[in-house]
Amino acid sequence: MLLRALIVLLLVMNLGVAAWWWWREPPAAAAKAPTPGVATLRLLSEGGAARKRVPPAATAAASAVPAATAAAATH
Repeated sequence: MLLRALIVLLLVMNLGVAAWWWWREPPAAAAKAPTPGVATLRLLSEGGAARKRVPPAATAAASAVPAATAAAATH
């Protein structure tokens, strides 16, 4: 009996979601153009100066690893 009630509940929930999708309002239109004077977001894969910058922590960590391995090899 519990299994039958769960199946009916699942069916009613699915019908509710289908009705919600059927009668929902269409999505809002996307903005046509950005506001003048406001910078837009860009992905790193789009290129530009952002790809050339390397964080200082990454540079310091990269140079510290070979020095540590060289010191360990001499002892």
